[in-house]
Amino acid sequence: MPDLAIIELDTSGFDPRDAALAHAIYDAVITRWMTLSYIVGKVGRVTMSELEPRMQAVLLGGAAQLLLMDRIPVHAVLDESVQWAKDHIRAGAGGMTNAILRKVARVRGEKTETWDNEMDRIPLSDGGGLELVGMELPEDSRRRLSVSCSLPLDLLRDWFEMYGPPRAQALHTLCRAPVVVYTGAASALDEEHLGAHESATSRVFTGGRRQLLDLLEDRDDLWVQDAASSASVESIPECSPSLIIDLCAGQGTKTRQLLARYPDAEVWACEVDDTRLDTLSSVFRHDDRVQVLHVEDLVDAPRKADLVLADVPCSNSGVLARRPEARYRPMEDQLARITPLQREIVRNAVGMLEPGGILVYATCSLERAENEDQSAWILDAFPATLLNQSRVDPKGLPGEDAGRYWDGSFCAAFRVG
Repeated sequence: MPDLAIIELDTSGFDPRDAALAHAIYDAVITRWMTLSYIVGKVGRVTMSELEPRMQAVLLGGAAQLLLMDRIPVHAVLDESVQWAKDHIRAGAGGMTNAILRKVARVRGEKTETWDNEMDRIPLSDGGGLELVGMELPEDSRRRLSVSCSLPLDLLRDWFEMYGPPRAQALHTLCRAPVVVYTGAASALDEEHLGAHESATSRVFTGGRRQLLDLLEDRDDLWVQDAASSASVESIPECSPSLIIDLCAGQGTKTRQLLARYPDAEVWACEVDDTRLDTLSSVFRHDDRVQVLHVEDLVDAPRKADLVLADVPCSNSGVLARRPEARYRPMEDQLARITPLQREIVRNAVGMLEPGGILVYATCSLERAENEDQSAWILDAFPATLLNQSRVDPKGLPGEDAGRYWDGSFCAAFRVG
């Protein structure tokens, strides 16, 4: 599996149309890496992982355009790819690139209205499928689903145990995730470009990037947050905390939600990452109710909190439509590394609570090891009472109305001590 870092694609110097195309190619390759690698490997009779990185790049980028982006002429893809290979790999690389991508182009068949894990077609992000001419996907249905939706088998194995055949969950990862705006704190909703969502406290933003930036600049009671994410704070039992600690505050999204729900509370937004701390300081620079603190500053804090939110680092398996690179991380290795970290964070969180305070444990994962198993461990490890626990499974399929889209998440609330 590729080990893909989270990077921001550098399109500086590109005109807007070229920048948009570059992002589209990049997103398609990252999301469908396994699908494209399988097809290129089959028709080209090569093992993709054994090719030099730049050759992999030009073949995957070309295949993404030929199979997944039907508005680009075949000759344009071939010409640009061959020239890039000559310029950036070596002169002789153009011939190999040309030969393999021509074979990929011949594989492309007709688009279909549906997809149901057939051997001769792949799913598309608009809800339909694409017929493959002259080649078939793996005979085994699990491996075929893995290749078709570009999801590692070890990830699908857990999903089969939880959901049965996880066709819907696999397809959800191919959705074009919409921009969802949290409206639960809004004083009025007369803004244009806010479409309906299944959640009563969410709307789908339907405008462009500039319009979104203008909206968020004008309205401090609206912010971008998926309904599954906001559900964690909405599920907290009724309480009147005077001090709240947001222990893994990230960009401050749930911090804003906590501030809105508990208008009389002080909130400490905490992080370990310096870049995120800078972001938090900027976001809340004018809010006297928020203190931005490094987690280490809490060790000798003179006060205990009534409520601690631990939105812990996780595998991100509930948000793969938004974080496509996360799908390729080896799940067993990842869980072995991250579940002890989650427990360490919980231990720290419990130590920050007043007796009888509320701990909220939250993830954007679908994995039992990060969710229900951790909840059971908390009950066993501490004098805690489970107040509520809920899982939001991903919802929405490619091509469906954006108002039906939900990421996946998990949360559990405990009274401790």
